[in-house]
Amino acid sequence: MVRDLTGSGKTLGFCLPMVEMFRKERVFGGGKPLAMILAPTRELAIQISKELDALKHHPKEYNVLCVYGGVDIWAQTSELRRGVDIFVGTTGRIKDHMERKNFDFSALRYAVLDEADVMMNLGFKEDIEHIMKTIKTHGPKEIQALMFSATVPSWVK
Repeated sequence: MVRDLTGSGKTLGFCLPMVEMFRKERVFGGGKPLAMILAPTRELAIQISKELDALKHHPKEYNVLCVYGGVDIWAQTSELRRGVDIFVGTTGRIKDHMERKNFDFSALRYAVLDEADVMMNLGFKEDIEHIMKTIKTHGPKEIQALMFSATVPSWVK
């Protein structure tokens, strides 16, 4: 669990080490998501995706898919089936894709909850619990769960 002020670089703080580890281990391009990052809003999900894209050494180094509601789920499904290395999105849309069995958890190594306090405040507790339980049930035994937040109220701990 990491807590720091808004604008302090928390996004880069989890994106850069994750990307560097995947580079070192040469695991990009396997077709299955290696990391799933949950965000409370479309805007934050897009921001995280842009940060991940900015870390690429070249445009096709790895695939990042950003999913959120209000756009065509079928285009997202198609992209998932073509192969994604890092999956970023809002809890509701990620849950939709999970329930539709649109991706395979077997290669997942990281589950990141960004702005966890905001997700809880917005009422996404049940969705987060469902997502994490599904990962625990259908994913690999070894997965690192990371939680980043500007504030950590006692109920989040």
